[in-house]
Amino acid sequence: MKAFSIDYYILVTVSAVGVFQLVAMHGGLRGILVLRPSRLSALLWGALPLAAVGWFFVTKDRKVSDHMGGLSSNEIALAFFVGVVTAWVLTVAVTSILNHRRGMEAEDPGTGLEALSRTTYFRAVLHSVRRWYGEWRS
Repeated sequence: MKAFSIDYYILVTVSAVGVFQLVAMHGGLRGILVLRPSRLSALLWGALPLAAVGWFFVTKDRKVSDHMGGLSSNEIALAFFVGVVTAWVLTVAVTSILNHRRGMEAEDPGTGLEALSRTTYFRAVLHSVRRWYGEWRS
């Protein structure tokens, strides 16, 4: 794996975390928010992808063809996929820990993405597994 691939992976991961937080703020998904919704947090999360892109292209000359040592399309696709998955895992893990005690305990949080407006990701998954298990037994 090239150092260039690792830098691209970091770019995608940091950018995806910022985008996930912006989308969660816009959609009212309080269960996966790191910070409470405000203009300041929106600016922070919006600046994160821009800062990552700036870091990626300003620190080194990254406009290199794959024939000249740049990333091939397969390396880009793999780094992008792994970066987005890493960002999602970090987001749900960190927010489930941070929001665990914020009074986000819902009796029935619902299903799908709407559950994330009332509870954390791990609690929503646990609730869904319990519901499926109860339906399976009956």
